[in-house]
Amino acid sequence: MLSALALAAVVLASPAASCVATEGGFDWGFKESFRAYLSGSIANGEWSTEGGIGYETPVFTSESLAGSVALAPLDGELAVGGAMRFTGHEGILDTTVSNLRVALDGQRLQLIVDVRGTTQEFVEVDTADVLFATGDLTAAEWTAGEDGLLIAGIPLTLTAEGAEAFGTYPEGEALDPLDLRLATTPACADEAIAARAAGGGMLVPLLIVGLVVLAVAASVLVHLRLRAAKRRGGGAEPEVPQPQ
Repeated sequence: MLSALALAAVVLASPAASCVATEGGFDWGFKESFRAYLSGSIANGEWSTEGGIGYETPVFTSESLAGSVALAPLDGELAVGGAMRFTGHEGILDTTVSNLRVALDGQRLQLIVDVRGTTQEFVEVDTADVLFATGDLTAAEWTAGEDGLLIAGIPLTLTAEGAEAFGTYPEGEALDPLDLRLATTPACADEAIAARAAGGGMLVPLLIVGLVVLAVAASVLVHLRLRAAKRRGGGAEPEVPQPQ
């Protein structure tokens, strides 16, 4: 029994091999209604991009995300050096959203950016590391392919920080969904999808192994108590407390 206990403890303590993505990309419309307003006759505005972010109608796009994200479950961050600049109302609105970071934590996405310029309400803004939006990864479509893992249609919601920094929209406003690509092997993409289906990667297997360890430990304890009682010549075996 001691050998079984030792084996279970080793399994529990051994780190599981994990797949990691160090590159990726995204497609994101930001907010279609905002772009339509900006390009209309009232705002007479436009948008532009720079660095690792480009624009291909109707979305902002990038293939330059870099960092480190464990895939089973998702955990880590990818970032791109680039910017999206929105201008309108003869220069009253001139806001740049830059240094976009995508932080992944299990079933949640956080979109972190720097915001500077002037909002539509003519408020000066210069803030870094703004938690701009959050996304629900469970509501997206996950697909494994030759190029890696695609998580399409991630719904994004504007945060209080994002609303304050950008202006125009209140906290809780729905932004356009984001499509995220993580460059990895087909096998690792399949592993990520399997971890999602299991509800959190190795958490369930570890809990199962933990219960096995506890059961084996309890059995060993009972065995040792019985042997000790017999050595003392106590005759009848002591009663073993039963779980309630």
